[in-house]
Amino acid sequence: APGSPDGGDNTYTPCQVPGNGPGSGPGQGLFNRAELDTDNDGDTDITDDACGALPNINMVKNFVSAVPNGNGTFNVTYTVVVSNPGTVAGTYGLKDTPLFDNDVTINSGSYSGQASGSMNISGTTTLATNAAIAAGASHMYNVTFNVSLNLAPGSADGGDNIYTRCSVPG
Repeated sequence: APGSPDGGDNTYTPCQVPGNGPGSGPGQGLFNRAELDTDNDGDTDITDDACGALPNINMVKNFVSAVPNGNGTFNVTYTVVVSNPGTVAGTYGLKDTPLFDNDVTINSGSYSGQASGSMNISGTTTLATNAAIAAGASHMYNVTFNVSLNLAPGSADGGDNIYTRCSVPG
């Protein structure tokens, strides 16, 4: 990531030849070299190296839409994309938690795409557990909630009757 504290150049250089064969070099992937001095004279007699890689699993969540249904409810949709631009397969777990304004009531919810199911109307929903993702692959999840907004004084939703918009929409 740009500005990351690791001091790197924010560009991953994979192993030129992954595994135990020759061909990779320092500064690539998980390159590691061993040197053996068999006669203890201070000179290296045997050198061998190996190079491995790590998955690079990322996630982006986007607001898609809030569509009125005509009955006072809205279908609110998001996409979640998990990607692995790395050079080896990996695994991940994915959870989603709606934290809407306190005047929004979640009536129902569902997710589809890479996996599907019902969303919890309060709290966290696990969308994936130990999901395998190939190198270069992306998994998309579509999350939809059916919600109601009630700003009437004395309403039973427990809200403050003041709708607070997102400070940065999208």
